[in-house]
Amino acid sequence: SLNNKIISELESMAKTIYDYWFLQFEFPNEEGKPYKSSGGKMVWNEELKREIPEGWKVKNIFNVADIIYGFPLSVEKFNKNGNIPVIRIRDITSNSISAYTNELFDEKYLTKEGDLLIGMDGNFQMNFWFRDGDCVNQRITRIREIDYPNYLIMLQIKPFIEKKVDSVARSTVWHLSDKDMKSLKILIPNNFGIYTPFRSILNKQLLVTKENQELTSLRDFLLPLLMNGQVGFKEMSE
Repeated sequence: SLNNKIISELESMAKTIYDYWFLQFEFPNEEGKPYKSSGGKMVWNEELKREIPEGWKVKNIFNVADIIYGFPLSVEKFNKNGNIPVIRIRDITSNSISAYTNELFDEKYLTKEGDLLIGMDGNFQMNFWFRDGDCVNQRITRIREIDYPNYLIMLQIKPFIEKKVDSVARSTVWHLSDKDMKSLKILIPNNFGIYTPFRSILNKQLLVTKENQELTSLRDFLLPLLMNGQVGFKEMSE
């Protein structure tokens, strides 16, 4: 669909900007020229074992974002008409809901629009959630933006997680542990204007995802009615 193509193009645009600014360090300097190739000073960073632009810092991911692990809901209590939608690992990439619950839990386990969700078991799953008020189930990491853009966090940790997935045998169930999460380092620029395009891209991506969900809901509502003849299309008169 057109919306899926838009999301794909937004993701490609974000990755291109990230590669240019955070891997090649050719972000615009004070004169608007590419930093590194224009003589921008680079300094060795012992944590990352590579050079980074002068003035940039490295922080643990838990120091730049609000991170929690999902609540251990009881699968036996899942239903189709509960009060709270439940996000399971299988739902992350599709931004869909396949279960509900009436269990009681702390509100901190409820999503906010733009949260980054990561499945910690099985196949690699990572995506931005598009709405408020859904419960994050156990074995899902929820990352919430504080001051540092969630899109940048995703781009920085994605290679590490993908490498971990590739390193395990296909017959082995993959697990992302608390130790893995606490080993993740985030590169912090000293020019916060660099954040702007990544926030703009995520906002647009969330908007398009919402439109996709609304269209899907409308289709799921109308299709059975069309199939059994309860509704039909009326031709417009000229």
